[in-house]
Amino acid sequence: MGKLGKTAWELGRNFLNGKLNPQTSTYTKSLYRVGKEIDEKFETALNEMVNHARQCDKETIKATLDAMFEDGLYSWGIIVMTYVFIRKCGQRSREQGKDKDTIEQLAQFVGEYVEDRCTQWIEQREGWDDFCQTFMKNTHKSRATAIKPMVIAVVTMTLAYK
Repeated sequence: MGKLGKTAWELGRNFLNGKLNPQTSTYTKSLYRVGKEIDEKFETALNEMVNHARQCDKETIKATLDAMFEDGLYSWGIIVMTYVFIRKCGQRSREQGKDKDTIEQLAQFVGEYVEDRCTQWIEQREGWDDFCQTFMKNTHKSRATAIKPMVIAVVTMTLAYK
């Protein structure tokens, strides 16, 4: 696992386990903030996606994530949506009484998935620092650029399950 993959895995582990403290990285803090906004904005669609994933097994999760990236449009918003979806799958696993190892496996899975699928795109933006900078900007253009592919992904995934 490379440096970007390690960061992706750590973000997944912290985000899924709800670890946030004064020493938490800026990346994780940004992911929490943006992830919360996305979860609130797309809660119904995300819950429907998790309901269709049922057991939140890796094959179903991977198929869902692959559908998100199917059109080849990448954005930080889509990457955040990946983490939010995995987190919701982790919450479902907890509700089903699955052990903590399941959550750790999901964190490992999302780290590997983001590394495999998004490393080239992330590197083109000079890494995770761009993620924080993108969501710190308050310009309409930067928010629209991040959010538009996310909306497309939610609609695509929701329609795929109907």
